[in-house]
Amino acid sequence: MEHFISLNALEVKDKLPGATAAYFETAHSTIAYTILKAGAVIPLHHHSNEAIDILLDGILEMQIGDKSSIVLPGMMSFVPPNVIHGAKAVTDCKVITLLHPKKTVAV
Repeated sequence: MEHFISLNALEVKDKLPGATAAYFETAHSTIAYTILKAGAVIPLHHHSNEAIDILLDGILEMQIGDKSSIVLPGMMSFVPPNVIHGAKAVTDCKVITLLHPKKTVAV
């Protein structure tokens, strides 16, 4: 396993209109690097993993359960397991998501 990874070298595995996601997996966690164009929407969804989203760049409107907030660079959000959540990019965004336990990502 590599110890130093370039985000830009990760293979893109998921695509939504205006968004791409690349992943790095460890024995216990999955790290996603998502790039969203302004206006891109991550539809409401849920999964059994807890997720921590860290906004690197841009402005992201995020809904977690019945709460919504604007997320700015340097902020993070926490999504408990099985809680409905989604997001909309207000501007172009770059987001790191830490998923635990490991989420199997289909190729």
